[in-house]
Amino acid sequence: MLTKPKLFLDMDNVLVDTLPILNSIDITNQTVAKPDQIPGIFRHLPPMAGAVEAVKELSGIYELHILSTAPWKNASAWQDKLVWLAQYFGDGASSPFYKRVTLTHDKGLAHGVGGILIDDRPYHGASAWQDTSTDSLWLQYGYDPRLVWSKDLVSYLKLVGQTYQTSGKLRDSAEQVAKKAAYELFSRDSSFEKAAWE
Repeated sequence: MLTKPKLFLDMDNVLVDTLPILNSIDITNQTVAKPDQIPGIFRHLPPMAGAVEAVKELSGIYELHILSTAPWKNASAWQDKLVWLAQYFGDGASSPFYKRVTLTHDKGLAHGVGGILIDDRPYHGASAWQDTSTDSLWLQYGYDPRLVWSKDLVSYLKLVGQTYQTSGKLRDSAEQVAKKAAYELFSRDSSFEKAAWE
């Protein structure tokens, strides 16, 4: 049996329901330019529907990692993301993310180890994971409305993990399973609509 394949998860809008909260903030009376710069804003955000349960299910199949970005002008966000993970997944050796958290502004730097990155956006290096030479793949969370935690994403990833154990090639396994179900894994259009304040 092969070792577990690597699965990297972005936090905001993949594990954490971030945008609805940030989009609803009126920053008129704030001392910052953007809502993601408000100190402490990342600490009490809710998880995405089905995300916590999905991580528990997938931890037996994948070596799980966090690969996320935090606002440069909000130092508390970096700490708050770690505290959030500890709240929902624990902070000891039994946590699926124990010592497997990377906060960076260029997620492409990590793609050389291979694996699947689930991220809702193409920037900050996510699209660099489209690399056959490193057996890495970017799966754009929610681009195909079925590929979210509360619908088909967990079952899709389980099938990918099973196929990988036979083929030994993660990217090929992901594409093969997606093709059978007619899933669209990511947008091939380089444009992406950001929130108005981003």
